[in-house]
Amino acid sequence: MIDGWLETEARAKVNLLLRIFPRGSDGFHPLQTVFCRIEFADRVRLAVRDEVGVRITVAGHEQVPAGPENLAARAAARFLERAELSLGVDIELQKRIPPGSGLGGGSSDAAAVLRLLSRALDTPLPSDELQSLAARLGADVMFFLADVPLALGWGRGERLGAHPGLDPLPMLLALPDVHVSTAQAYALWDEQAGSSGRRSPAEAGELDDSGLTSWSELARHACNDFESVVFEQLPVLRTLKQRFGETQPLLAQLSGSGSALFAVYETARQRDQAAPHIRQGVEGIRLVSARGPW
Repeated sequence: MIDGWLETEARAKVNLLLRIFPRGSDGFHPLQTVFCRIEFADRVRLAVRDEVGVRITVAGHEQVPAGPENLAARAAARFLERAELSLGVDIELQKRIPPGSGLGGGSSDAAAVLRLLSRALDTPLPSDELQSLAARLGADVMFFLADVPLALGWGRGERLGAHPGLDPLPMLLALPDVHVSTAQAYALWDEQAGSSGRRSPAEAGELDDSGLTSWSELARHACNDFESVVFEQLPVLRTLKQRFGETQPLLAQLSGSGSALFAVYETARQRDQAAPHIRQGVEGIRLVSARGPW
C-alpha cells in the first residue's frame, strides 16, 4: 500500500453528439453519443489509512456535497467493499466543473478515485471488476475510467467503442448560473417524445465512426436531443446557443442534459474573439477556454 497522498486531474467531457431513444423495458433510455474529454478539470487527492471509513472534503463549489452521497465518496466505499478491505480513504476535491452542467464533473471525480485507489493498493481490483463497479456508479464513470480522449457510446453510455480520433481544437464553454436536473430533463423529453414518434435504436441504426472522422464531417452529424426540452425550460440557454452560432464555430451545442454549452473553433484567435459577443447582454455566465479532445 502506498503511504501519503496521490493526486490527479479529473477532466470534464462534452458530448459531440447525443441521441436519446424511448425508455426500454429496463426503465432506462438507450442513447448514442460521442464522448469528448476536454482540457478543463477538477483536482482529486486521495490517501488510504488504516482507520475504516471514507472522509471527503470539497473546495471550490458550495453546492457539491461533502458527505457519503458524493459520487466520489460512493466510489471509494464501493471499491473497498468489492475488494473486501477494512481500510479508510481520505478524499480532497478541488472543484472547477460546476454540478448540473452536463460536463460530467462528478463522474470524472468518481473515476479518478477508482484509478487512484488502484494505484494505492497492493492488490487492486481486476480490470473487469473495476469496469463493472464504474458501470454501476454511472455511464459517464465508465468513459472517464477508460482514460481515453474520445469514445463512441451506446446503450446507457456504458458500451464504449474506440473513436478514430480528432485533432484537439480550441473550445469555449459557457457556464450559466443555473442547474439542470438530468432526471427532470429525461422526464420532459419523455413527455415530448410520446407524441413525436421517436424511433428505436435498432431503427435508427448503430452509431459508427464513418461520418465522424473529421471535425467538418462530425459537425454535419452533431446534435443533442435534450436541447428542445431544456431550451424550453431555460430560454437563456437558447439565447447562448444563438450567440455561439453568430461567431462561426465549427459546431456549438448543449453538453449532456445541460446547462453548459460549448463551441469548437478552428483557431484560438477565433475563440477569443467570440467571447465578448457571447457575454453581451447575458448575465450570470462564466466563460472558460479549453481544448479538446484532451
